[in-house]
Amino acid sequence: MFRSLETLFRANRVFLFLLLYRWLSLLPAIFTLSVEASPATRLSAAWSLAVAFLVSLVITIFNRPLNELVINHPSLLGIDLLFSAFILSISGGYHSPYFLYALSPLLAGAFFFQVRGAIAVSITFTPLYFLANSLGTQVNTTTDTIALMTQLAGIWLIPVLFAYPSILLKDINRAREELSSARDELAQKHETLETVHRQLEIIHDLTLLLQAAPDLLSVQERVLGAVTSDLGFSKAVVALVDPALQELGGWLVYPAEESFPAVKPLPLKPENGELFKALLKRKTFRTNAETLVQQVELNNWLSQSKWFVIPLFLREHSVGLLLVDESDGLSKERESTLMTVANQAALALGTTLLCIDRARHLAVETERNRIARDIHDTVAQSLFGIVYSLDACISMLPLQADEVRNELVELRSLASGAHDEVRRSIFDLWPSPLTIELFMADLTNYVSSCCRPRSFSVVFNNSGDFDSLPAGLRRTIYRMAQEALANSARHSGTNSARLCLNVSEDQVHLDVSDEGRGFDPSSALARSLNREHFGLHGIQERARAMGGECEVISQPGAGARIMVSLPINGLKHRG
Repeated sequence: MFRSLETLFRANRVFLFLLLYRWLSLLPAIFTLSVEASPATRLSAAWSLAVAFLVSLVITIFNRPLNELVINHPSLLGIDLLFSAFILSISGGYHSPYFLYALSPLLAGAFFFQVRGAIAVSITFTPLYFLANSLGTQVNTTTDTIALMTQLAGIWLIPVLFAYPSILLKDINRAREELSSARDELAQKHETLETVHRQLEIIHDLTLLLQAAPDLLSVQERVLGAVTSDLGFSKAVVALVDPALQELGGWLVYPAEESFPAVKPLPLKPENGELFKALLKRKTFRTNAETLVQQVELNNWLSQSKWFVIPLFLREHSVGLLLVDESDGLSKERESTLMTVANQAALALGTTLLCIDRARHLAVETERNRIARDIHDTVAQSLFGIVYSLDACISMLPLQADEVRNELVELRSLASGAHDEVRRSIFDLWPSPLTIELFMADLTNYVSSCCRPRSFSVVFNNSGDFDSLPAGLRRTIYRMAQEALANSARHSGTNSARLCLNVSEDQVHLDVSDEGRGFDPSSALARSLNREHFGLHGIQERARAMGGECEVISQPGAGARIMVSLPINGLKHRG
């Protein structure tokens, strides 16, 4: 019911309804004209009907501009009120057949301006109505008075009653507009949700494909397949960054084209073209006949299409570039979906590249570890044996065999130099994960090889978390302990030494002691000056370089003790 009323009395149709009312309200006047017997009265009625008909015709013909005039200038209704009063005055006052016709401007005021309009036109028309009655006829009987008061009540009640449906219809129109706005908003949100859902489906499918990819090339192919097949782009190109060499290469186009040139990797430098600038600045851009890359064949091939260029990166790492052919146009929705897929592709490609890089570093470190252990367990041990075997031979020679002694001394010097060089190579190749267990085991093996054929033991006492120290600091402590224990094994004359290692919150304390024959620290330090960074002097130099201290305590016949104190967060931990 309300929908029917709304359709009938919508704002742009109200004036048409009023026109229909105006024409239908002339029916009583036409009926009166047909039943009039007196020629004079019939002529007067005909003249009144002609005037009303002419005015109604003019209003009908010019209904649109009159409609706008009334809405914009409500005071113009006063002209229609005057005309209605005039018709009543010339057609019999409260006996006039034009009473319903005279209500037309009152209904217009009620429809267009609601209650306030209804009251305003009723107040304005009331004196005009009394004036028309005074000019048209006289009130002589009680019946006349009742008729007059009834019409006056109609002048007030009918516009006010018509004003309320107008208010209701206005509220309905407002609610309809709000519902229409809400519907449009929901439709827009629905489209957004559909877009997001589609993006999630593409990302989900891409993630499943990437998880099953066996190598980097397969990852590239599946990323390009998602961009072209799922998003509908005609062509796409991807290039990857080698994190170790910092070069851009590995170009791949999908669908595959025989005309695509073979490209060598280029360094990540801005002078190599706009693509490299975009990757370094992490900015997307659209190509426009500029030099994309400083390789003629590839640049000529790329210049045949218009590309949307997307840099791919994972956190602070540059991963590569994704180029999408946008010759068919790129809407905001497709661009948003493309950027989402590109981010997922960057994550997959970047993770794969980082895994490959880490695997490569791990392989190198494992191989260095193997070489260091091979040298330590074979060549180094052999050189240690040669040195001490030569020492034994020299001591057993008779005093007159000077020439043989000189040769053996020279051989011992050469073997000792080779031994030092092997030790340096072992230190340079030593892997980063030096644990406390490996620390003690290797020192035990090293000291045993230093004093063959006799035995020498090391008593270890450690506290704190040695494994949490920086790798360079652990390696430095190992070197200091190795040299200190080698001095004890070679020169103390005893068969054991003690190593105490204490790791506190901000310092590391190393204490190596024995109960051997002892020595004069000043003389021993002077002799070690020509042994580079090895020996007692080397231990002190390393401690000072690390921001720590080294104290050598010994005297002849009273054993020896070397105490080192190093800050954990001090100077650079050099390996």
